Amino acid sequence: MSPTAGRAADARTLARRCGVAAAATAAAAAQFLTVPAAGAQPVTAVPAGAVERGGPGASHRDDPNAPVLSEHQIPLTTRFQADMHGSITRIANTLMTCDETKPPVKAGVASCEDARRGVGQGIFNNNYPMKYVNIEQPGTIGPLGDEIYSSSSADLKLADQSDIKYARLYWGGTRGIGTDVLPLSQVDEVYFKAPGDSDFRDIANDGGQSNIGQINTTEETAYQASADVTDIVKGAGNGTYEVANLDSVVKPHSWGSWTLVVAYENCNKPLRRINLWDGFQVELPNSPPIDVKLNGFNVPADGSKMGAKLGYVAYDGDRTYTGDSLSVKTTNGPETQLSDAENPADDIMNSTITETSPADRFKRVPNYNNTFGLDADRFDISKLIRPGDTDLRMRFNTAKDGYQVGAAYTYLNLDDSDDAS
Repeated sequence: MSPTAGRAADARTLARRCGVAAAATAAAAAQFLTVPAAGAQPVTAVPAGAVERGGPGASHRDDPNAPVLSEHQIPLTTRFQADMHGSITRIANTLMTCDETKPPVKAGVASCEDARRGVGQGIFNNNYPMKYVNIEQPGTIGPLGDEIYSSSSADLKLADQSDIKYARLYWGGTRGIGTDVLPLSQVDEVYFKAPGDSDFRDIANDGGQSNIGQINTTEETAYQASADVTDIVKGAGNGTYEVANLDSVVKPHSWGSWTLVVAYENCNKPLRRINLWDGFQVELPNSPPIDVKLNGFNVPADGSKMGAKLGYVAYDGDRTYTGDSLSVKTTNGPETQLSDAENPADDIMNSTITETSPADRFKRVPNYNNTFGLDADRFDISKLIRPGDTDLRMRFNTAKDGYQVGAAYTYLNLDDSDDAS
């Protein structure tokens, strides 16, 4: 066969491959919603002002007796779902770090510079004066006329021939410490710059301020907001994305960050079931675990391997403060705690942005090993998939370190291939 004929045949094969399964998206499909596993409590929305997951006096990592004053938890439900040749990925970065010009607030912990590198003990935000990250030049002005005071970037690098189907921007931070609480009107927007943009654009939380997830205790107030940015990312494609002017109370224990999740079709990828869930759920030591369940797939009983990955967006996990875990249970497999070289099984929420495949790692500015409050990790879970499996459940849990889960996503091959790239 001539090279030209071979290329033509390859093109026809790819066209047929992509035509097998058109993307079928759904805002909320019952079989893909969060479902509590046996022994776990249902994950439900909580109206502002209500108290749940322990109520007044609910345990909190820093003060086990810190009362919950109000909360608006949002259930983790399906944001995007598709069966298509493609994948789902993310880029992310922190917008807060320790202040190297000031000593730690707790004696005996590592220096700020070592803490950023992930070296030493006690290297979490409670133990350091915090400050905004800002990679912009002084005097840079945003689209609403205010100066840029917090900013960071990350690079998106999808494979050639990728067609972006969905993109969502998440941002979260410490809205308050003690009685110093920012109004919702100060945290419901951020600035966003896509490749090719000369200036930032203003991005507002979808659904307004009433749709911002939050929890307010006597000690701290945390939040997450998000927005659909599909058209922007689809138009801009690969390159450097920057988020700016996220607001957080700037004190010891403060954190702030952003994550961009992107689902895309690519004829060179396996046929996959792709899911993205989001909401805002708080995991505390005396809370029931947070479960996210995927139904409706069928692993061949003949022992065929299937490639699969999962990822998540979580906040306020502390490096070296242990007790937090993430486990996976499939229909026929055992409950398995996830871990790798950078994410210990009992400190899974350790302020990292990690990727199992070197090819999928991305450039960040700044590139701190310790994000001081953001976990945006991905795990290859192919080895956990068993013959005959029809469902998969993720379980977020903790014995000590409280944290919040804002999003989770998975892809599972449907064509009997073990390619998890």
